[in-house]
Amino acid sequence: MNSASFAANPQKPAISEIAAGLLSIKIDGMQDLPISGLKMVKTGEQTVFISSNGRFALYGGKLMDIWTKQEIKELPDIDKIANRIDLSRMKLNVDDLGPVTIGHGKTSVLVFIDPRCPYCGNVMKDLQALQDQYTFKLVMVPILGPESQNIVVQLACQLGANDAKLKDAVRDRLLKQDYAGLPTEPPGQCNKEPLQKAVVTAKLFGLQGVPFLIAPDGRTHSGAPEVLADWLANKPHEVAQTTAPVTPKPEKKP
Repeated sequence: MNSASFAANPQKPAISEIAAGLLSIKIDGMQDLPISGLKMVKTGEQTVFISSNGRFALYGGKLMDIWTKQEIKELPDIDKIANRIDLSRMKLNVDDLGPVTIGHGKTSVLVFIDPRCPYCGNVMKDLQALQDQYTFKLVMVPILGPESQNIVVQLACQLGANDAKLKDAVRDRLLKQDYAGLPTEPPGQCNKEPLQKAVVTAKLFGLQGVPFLIAPDGRTHSGAPEVLADWLANKPHEVAQTTAPVTPKPEKKP
């Protein structure tokens, strides 16, 4: 994912910092391997092989999912563990990402969206009928160019104002995808930390487009499910997906 596509464009944490924090080790050295997505880490007398996003590590003869603290032993573990993002096991507070909350169900669904993405609009339309069953956390990331970048910054700053009416207005704008009248100049005062965390999290999760959904059981879906309710219920016939891809064109910082 091209970091220039995102507003606020924060400095991505070094992989060595991620690895050191998650593995609780002192890293003496790190080197890319001639294998896509894999690094070799030296820590004292121990050698660790770690994935580029800091999620998977091979050390002491064990393959570990560092995010969820689970060992991957058998082939079925690939689908059960590695192909899922179990937010309940991670040191991630979704509310730190500045989400817009829709619904009041017992289980949460995380959805990364671009405000202008038509497929995201389809998901937001469908989720409104599921508010009793789920709580949807909509996290904005601007991947569709400068206009999206401005919309996300403006809405994120309004969310950070801790004004209930403004938050309601942001939610209504998103659900209707109506952004008429938003300023085009960067806000004078704004806490961009939640947006920066959202951008970094999206990168670590490897988003290649939006919408990107994480179900309560950790299953992920890149694109708009054909039937959102069926996908959330893990019904096997759901196959279609439509995604707005990341725009590779560099953007200026807001």
